[in-house]
Amino acid sequence: MYGTAMGRLLVLVVLGLLLQVKAEQKQQDHCLCEICGNPGGKKSMVNGQVVETEVGPEEPKPYPPKDDLHVRNDTKLHMLLSAFRDPRCGQTVANAFIRATHPNRIYVGIVQQNLEEKDEFDCVAVYCELMKREGHKKCPWLDHIEIVRVDARESKGPIWARAIGAVMVRPYHDFCMQVDAHVDFMVGYDVGLMKMWAMTENEYGVLSTYVGNIKQDLSKTGHVLIGHPYYEIPFICQTIIGGHGVVRNSQATAAYCLPRPHLSFTWAAGWSFSKCHFERVVPNDPYMEGMFDGEEFGRALRGWTHGYDMYTPHRPVVFHDYTHHRPWQQGRESTWNGNPPGLKYALERYFSMADKLGAKKVDLGAYGLGTERTIDQYVEFSGIDPRTSKNLGLNKCGKLKFVPFEENPGKVRTSMPDYPMKLPGNHSFAHKEDLPAMDMVYVEYAHEMLANEKDQEPSIPHDVQLKEFGSPRKDLWEDMVKKAKAKTVKKTNKPKKSGAMSAVVGDSQAPSYFEISLAVMLVIGVLLVAKEIYSNCMLGFKRD
Repeated sequence: MYGTAMGRLLVLVVLGLLLQVKAEQKQQDHCLCEICGNPGGKKSMVNGQVVETEVGPEEPKPYPPKDDLHVRNDTKLHMLLSAFRDPRCGQTVANAFIRATHPNRIYVGIVQQNLEEKDEFDCVAVYCELMKREGHKKCPWLDHIEIVRVDARESKGPIWARAIGAVMVRPYHDFCMQVDAHVDFMVGYDVGLMKMWAMTENEYGVLSTYVGNIKQDLSKTGHVLIGHPYYEIPFICQTIIGGHGVVRNSQATAAYCLPRPHLSFTWAAGWSFSKCHFERVVPNDPYMEGMFDGEEFGRALRGWTHGYDMYTPHRPVVFHDYTHHRPWQQGRESTWNGNPPGLKYALERYFSMADKLGAKKVDLGAYGLGTERTIDQYVEFSGIDPRTSKNLGLNKCGKLKFVPFEENPGKVRTSMPDYPMKLPGNHSFAHKEDLPAMDMVYVEYAHEMLANEKDQEPSIPHDVQLKEFGSPRKDLWEDMVKKAKAKTVKKTNKPKKSGAMSAVVGDSQAPSYFEISLAVMLVIGVLLVAKEIYSNCMLGFKRD
């Protein structure tokens, strides 16, 4: 009487084993790097050269994180973006909330530069319409959004616009991320960035590099397609002399198989992530009117002399829409005044900051160099001389060593300097205003950005990528997570609820959909067999 049931149980067990083997075969694609446990795999490389990724026990180390903000899901992440006549701004804001694991912690500060008579759209209004399409009856998170609307005719370049955005960095913002107005994000980017920042083991660490291309590097599900199987990432290794003789970043080379963010000497304006005290200590200079070249190098040099260190992320997280020449873009792109009356003074400020020989000395106030490190130290560190704008050819890329400095602990509590002139345009909080009217066609133009993303999944499955992402040092992650949870339980005197303080990534990797489905099938199978055994037993009793 038990033969049939046991036979079926055996079939279920064999089926389960076969499905597990199939799953392993399906997910056998993984990183082919040495860091992933592959003997003979590709080593960590930058610019074609093998690099050291471990800091020696005798080498100086940076100041570690001062708090547990990076392991809490109530930490406030502020996104700064400036948009020049670009309806995609609304889609970028929507992406920031949709792709986040904890959207309630996302805050946004927008500098919108439009021509009222020609640009019949508004960033916040486009965002609200897009969120309506996502199923929200009311426009969500409006109280997390601030905007400064400026007449595009007054625009004086990207540094000028980003400096306006600084007025929206509030004291309660913990982490700040600067991006362009037309980007999308890896799903769970807020979790990944917190973890990645902790892996620098540096309170003054700044993650920054050039970003990937939406068209080829990100799936519609927010999964990363690019760089497999060696986890390739853009790495800025060179600088060149740009317009007006200033230093600018050159094209990026590639890094492979990095186990964690890697020390760099460059900063990229299209994506930067750090504690918000970086924005307060090294604010964008509103007097840099008309400048494009020099923005990134100037901020990197200022930040480094203030004690901040730039790191190239070891995984891509932000992706840019590089599409140009769409019909709606005609006459809108690059139409800000590239040669305003203030350009001469901006160059004087830049060369004074860079200590160029013979340059006029200008009082830079809050927008100058720091005192934690010197220009001479930067030359030795990077092989780039700001005073001559020359790269000395020392091939330092990927081989940098942390330069110690005497910390001013109070610097992390620095307040944002007051904007030094009358703020252009009109500043408002999105939840305190009526949405401006707009032409709905611009919503379609904004959404085109996502249409460019590929409808496919990566060769290395997303859950495998998360497992191979790596983890911060135990005392900067696991231990802090335990302490944070203990604090929460003690404070509430009851089990943690959803939305309470916890680890941003979680204590363990969530099972894949396949693993869940397999487990459910096996449980159902076992229950069916148990039911049949029970029925046969009852039948046997009746016969007796």
